[in-house]
Amino acid sequence: MELIIFEKEAYYKMMEELMGMMYKVMREAKEDAIDAKAKSKDFIGTKDALRLLGLKSRNRLYDLRDQKVIEWYQHGRRVLYSKRSLIKYLESQKIS
Repeated sequence: MELIIFEKEAYYKMMEELMGMMYKVMREAKEDAIDAKAKSKDFIGTKDALRLLGLKSRNRLYDLRDQKVIEWYQHGRRVLYSKRSLIKYLESQKIS
């Protein structure tokens, strides 16, 4: 059996660094969980899609949907639009 002896100050410094690393890993895991939750809320309803695009007419939104410019999903009567695809469309319309 081997015995390892630390000075008191070295031991506390090692424990402090270990705790710091542990808190960092826990913080990163929490941030990843929050990001995953945010990604699950990527879909928005028609009113929010109109507001995001700055449109007043639902017909223009329906045209974009029919032309397959933006992604959308339908479950029963509810239509959901991908927020990412709406933002991607807005960025493609940017004039430089």
